[in-house]
Amino acid sequence: MGVLTSIKNKFVRVPPDYAQLSARLGTLAPFDAARARIFRYRKQYGVNLGSMFCLEPWIATRIYEEYATHNPEAEGDLVECMGQCSAEKMQAHWDSWLQRADFERMASMGINSVRLPVGYWILGYGFVAEKYYSRAQTYNRALYYVGRIISWAAEFDIGVLVDIHALPGGQNNDSHSGATGPARLFESRNHQDMAIKCIDAFAYLLAQVTNIVGLQVINEPQDHPKLEAFYEHALKQVRAQSPTLPVYVGDAWNLDKYAYIVKRLRRRFGFVVLDTHKYWVFRPEEKQYPVKRLIKELQEIDMPELLHASAELEGNLVIGEYSSILPDISCQGTNPTVSMGEFSREQLYVYNSTTAGTFYWTWRLQNDAGFWSMQFAINVGAMPSEYFPFGWSFSVEPSCEVIVRMAEERRSEWREKRLQGHMNYVARWEGDFGFGHYVAGFDEGLTVALEFFSRLKFPSKLGFGHQLASEYAIAFVFLHGGNQWQWEYVDGFREANDEFSDFVHHII
Repeated sequence: MGVLTSIKNKFVRVPPDYAQLSARLGTLAPFDAARARIFRYRKQYGVNLGSMFCLEPWIATRIYEEYATHNPEAEGDLVECMGQCSAEKMQAHWDSWLQRADFERMASMGINSVRLPVGYWILGYGFVAEKYYSRAQTYNRALYYVGRIISWAAEFDIGVLVDIHALPGGQNNDSHSGATGPARLFESRNHQDMAIKCIDAFAYLLAQVTNIVGLQVINEPQDHPKLEAFYEHALKQVRAQSPTLPVYVGDAWNLDKYAYIVKRLRRRFGFVVLDTHKYWVFRPEEKQYPVKRLIKELQEIDMPELLHASAELEGNLVIGEYSSILPDISCQGTNPTVSMGEFSREQLYVYNSTTAGTFYWTWRLQNDAGFWSMQFAINVGAMPSEYFPFGWSFSVEPSCEVIVRMAEERRSEWREKRLQGHMNYVARWEGDFGFGHYVAGFDEGLTVALEFFSRLKFPSKLGFGHQLASEYAIAFVFLHGGNQWQWEYVDGFREANDEFSDFVHHII
């Protein structure tokens, strides 16, 4: 990806059953490395597509209604209840849950990424365990619908983060992990081996898809002693398929611990991102404070924690799930919609100030009559109706082309101003400095910022800035030497992006 596309692995392993998986996924647009770089490295303003492929009974209520007396929870329970009708009924669900119009609406409001939860079992025969084994034929058409989602998203320049939401045996005690009852993933070598096999298959399928943001290898795992080793194994497997596909991992509800772990993993495996989830509705009763106090806590406790984790990770941190929902008691004596709207806007400010992206849970409910539905929350005013970077909208003046031209006209002026500031900054120390590296980084960084802003249907803002700057810096010093000044290249690259962002915010 990015500047390292020439290093693409030409000898990717292709087991025989992978060819069949590719055929079921369908034909997607040819890979475009330049566009893929924007999808993968930009700031993500996103939403989850919950219960499209990994069903939960409180979201996709209709498909569960017929089997209410059996009380199925995990999707495996549901398809077991369906019996011989499971393939037909699941396909009807996949065909109707989301439509092209959903992506058109997302794009119209500036949502540029979706997180797509999937169960490992959608790969079908050869990749299933437990209850899903006897119903593998149910999922013969599942990958076709995954491909349809990816294609619809691509049509509107929306990126897709494929999240393996459920792994064999279950990685937590919740039914959305695909199993009912205690988590058993780490209690079985067979389950772990199957999980790695599925991760490998997804990496093979997705690595060369332009609008794939990344692959999340696990969702909300328990903080198990074997989790770190599992991450290392999963990352090795993905890197065997692709040296550059961004890989997302969960923080197991322990942000500080896994920020440190992922910091170490990034040194070996490159573009790795930590996913943390933020839900305020599930707080213990004694901490269900009024909205004003929750906002104060968000600003004074959560924001510093996120800033610290983001600094450890050099910005490779996202909020993979959050919501506008608050406990009833927190909104007591107020208009709940107004209170949740106030809190949501403060959440977005904090999260967008400290991370590379956010994903609301979730895009829709069966009848979209609750705040868990982003569409409902937007319609009633509890969530903003636009998410474009820079405060941009389709009616804004001047146009993107004019803004890019204006920025190019100021390139020399900005470069000299920032270089002088850099020189003043390092003057406090003795030694040699690579001002040429700084200038090269600045020029490349500004070129990248302009490309992100103007290449797709609506502007993008660099999100994983340090990650991309570091990759460019490595390539630059490989060609020109001066490894000791690599940090100056990175500084120049990032300061160019800051200069352009300040400029756009000023004129829009």
